[in-house]
Amino acid sequence: MLGSAPVSGAGDVVPTSRTLRTAAAARSARASRKSSSRQDAATSTRDVCATQANSLTRDYLTGKKSIPLPKKRRISSSALKIKGATEHNLKNVDVEIPLGVFTCVTGVSGSGKSTLIHEVLYQNLLRARGTGSEEAGACKSVTGTHRVGEIVMVDQASLSRTPRSTPILYLGVYDRVRELFAGLPEAMAQGLTASAFSFNSGSGRCERCGGTGFEKIEMQFLSDLYVRCAECEGRRFQPHVLKVKLEGRSIHEVLELTVSEAIKFFTALGEAGTIARPLLVLEEVGLGYLRLGQPLNTLSGGESQRLKLVRHLTDGADREGKQGDIFIFDEPTTGLHFDDIAMLVRLFQRLVEAGNSLVVVEHNLEVMKCADWIIDLGPEGGEEGGRVVASGTPEEVTRGENSHTGRYLRELLSPGSARASRAVFGASPKTSGRYVLPEFDEPTLRVAEEPPGQRSNGTPKAFGALPGIRATRNRSIAIHGAREHNLKNISLAIPRDKMVVITGLSGSGKSTIAFDLLFAEGQRRFLDSMSPYARQFVEQLEKPDVDLIEGLPPTVAIEQRVARGGGKSTVATVTEVYHFLRLLFAKTGTQFCPDCDLPVEKQSLAAIVSLVETAARRGPLKVLAPLVKARKGFHTEVARWAERQGFDTLYVDRQL
Repeated sequence: MLGSAPVSGAGDVVPTSRTLRTAAAARSARASRKSSSRQDAATSTRDVCATQANSLTRDYLTGKKSIPLPKKRRISSSALKIKGATEHNLKNVDVEIPLGVFTCVTGVSGSGKSTLIHEVLYQNLLRARGTGSEEAGACKSVTGTHRVGEIVMVDQASLSRTPRSTPILYLGVYDRVRELFAGLPEAMAQGLTASAFSFNSGSGRCERCGGTGFEKIEMQFLSDLYVRCAECEGRRFQPHVLKVKLEGRSIHEVLELTVSEAIKFFTALGEAGTIARPLLVLEEVGLGYLRLGQPLNTLSGGESQRLKLVRHLTDGADREGKQGDIFIFDEPTTGLHFDDIAMLVRLFQRLVEAGNSLVVVEHNLEVMKCADWIIDLGPEGGEEGGRVVASGTPEEVTRGENSHTGRYLRELLSPGSARASRAVFGASPKTSGRYVLPEFDEPTLRVAEEPPGQRSNGTPKAFGALPGIRATRNRSIAIHGAREHNLKNISLAIPRDKMVVITGLSGSGKSTIAFDLLFAEGQRRFLDSMSPYARQFVEQLEKPDVDLIEGLPPTVAIEQRVARGGGKSTVATVTEVYHFLRLLFAKTGTQFCPDCDLPVEKQSLAAIVSLVETAARRGPLKVLAPLVKARKGFHTEVARWAERQGFDTLYVDRQL
């Protein structure tokens, strides 16, 4: 999740693992985020935040906005049946997962939710189709697999690790765009084909940067440096390709359009069914601010998750006579804002209305209350879990006596609950315009659009004109002029020795502040204190695009990892406790004989002789001495030598 940060100098700005930054591209990227990103916020205590105007977080905290309840629960006519699931801590579980509805699997952490859905259900479904690569979870049977179409596992993993993949490529409509350019008279006169308008291959991309728009300069002891391509100036294509224009726009200018702008542009060209249709779905799921050529590795987890669903939503209208797909989500709301969760729930409902089935492993009550059916595992985690505690609609689960989920849902679904809503899925709750923060005694956030070090009229000003930050610099982490990724030159103070929560919509810049600014800068400063020799063995983190960070202590990043370790990875090895356990056993443990279970004790030579003499009085003894140690193979020559020396017995492989 860590991204590298840009290093700027002499007007050049650098791309990172989450964005492409070049001197020209950075200005356009900032302008794009400036016009489309929902990033403004308020900072203060929770009570003060509740008084902020035009804050989505405030609206949800105060109950002004909420995720509505559905008007009715769907009823399923068929189901997948799992019998005798015993994987991990599951206690011979028999459960039915209804199809054609929104099913939510709940329970405390460690109760067996992911085991049941991911390892038992998902892997057995894949094995039934002959496509499974991992070992399926142990169970007697999974029936009803013929009732589902495609099996889709959706998570928040990044769609791409390279900047070459973009939304228009992912949706599969870039081929049609290139065909439109290739069919223009200017392109045909130059002999340009559709491949000439591809920045990943073909003869039309910039030969110097290979269509990336930047160049990588490797540094021996420092982080790699990325600079704008001097030949194409970040536009990816050769000049003669850029001269070909479609309705006054070059291929580079088309890739710079936002999704909302592109819908209008291609609809006017008569491409509403081929290009604008999937883009329209992308806008409906709240991603209209993305640019067609924006690298996918710059998207947040919530944005990536929604983009993965767009392709299935576009196919929903063509599914007459086909079996519905089954979508499996494992805690999809991790890291999402209230408003992002509301958008995600609407997506879930759209998928079900299109004839699909949803199985969602979730802890979030707002998602649970909108489900048609809930399967609650528990009652506790680990060995105390692995049983189906309750199963039914959310209202039926609230009546379960041993269900922790039911107890909390009971409070949420009660008629007097401020969080319950009588409305059903309507328009997306949005706020428009810029947020204007009232003046406090100690302002801790400032959104500055003018360049650092200048007033709005261009006159110089003293650095550090933030009284709130200066007043609290001794007890806070002060960030000045942060422009990493989509941050708009913001300055803020983060109190130390307190638990601070960074909120905001998906893609608003939360992870950028936490990981790409604070963590990256803290780790970079630590590595700077190391010798150049030691530094070459450690992954280098680049300097973030920020004027100054003050009061930053050593940093540690802890993420909720989705990926599981291998079969040899345990809690002890991951926490590094196992190294100390080995040392403890080796130094203080008592060794026992594996055959007679007697402790192995150190004895003197006289004690050994006395012990042998005592045993010899009771009968004949054979005294053996090792001839071969820690050597594999056949030792026939050793046996012949022993025979010549008069030895009549050999002890080989625990046998005389």
